[in-house]
Amino acid sequence: MFVSEISLWGAAIVACVVLVAMMALSLFNRQMLQRMWVIFGATVAQMAVVVAVVWTVYQTHTWWSNLLWFLLVLVLSICWCLYPLQAMWRNMLRPVSAAMLVGSIVVGGSTMLMLPISVFLSVYSVLMACMTASLMQTMMSYQRNQQKPEALREDMLHQVRNLAQPLVMVMPMLYAGMLLGGVPALEGMLVTLLLIATSFVGNILAGVIALGMVKSKNKV
Repeated sequence: MFVSEISLWGAAIVACVVLVAMMALSLFNRQMLQRMWVIFGATVAQMAVVVAVVWTVYQTHTWWSNLLWFLLVLVLSICWCLYPLQAMWRNMLRPVSAAMLVGSIVVGGSTMLMLPISVFLSVYSVLMACMTASLMQTMMSYQRNQQKPEALREDMLHQVRNLAQPLVMVMPMLYAGMLLGGVPALEGMLVTLLLIATSFVGNILAGVIALGMVKSKNKV
């Protein structure tokens, strides 16, 4: 088992380093330490839910379990997009939800057609994480500059720039994983390029829908 290969000394050292970091943080800012514990607890709860759903999906491989995973990733993506926009979450809820829904359908549908179901869920989740990070930065940029008379075209430039940041890191890793998994180099390159194109289309659609809905709502 993989657990038996984990060094107990390494785990103990990591635990000690975390403890020292927490003690140092408590000396400088106890409120920040409390926030860290809240974030840690929320992360553990989120991981528990994700593990339960993933176990259900891979044990059953039914349409409803795949739909459950799709909805879970979609909800988590929407929540992460709205988290930095807490002051305006009511105004951003519908635009962000609509944007993530359309983007996830494009990304998920295209990925499902290209890849076998055994690897679809993982790749789809990674692409959704990229889209979440990109849309989050775009909406934060819009929130900071909403008082300025900027056109939709200018805001979309932020979306394109934000799109490149996660993809530059993620796509080479996906390609390396395919090579390690025995996929031929040319086939892996083709799949990677198709995934980049799919992610690009999904991100641009999500950005257009979110920014368009927010701007139209503000004009009313």
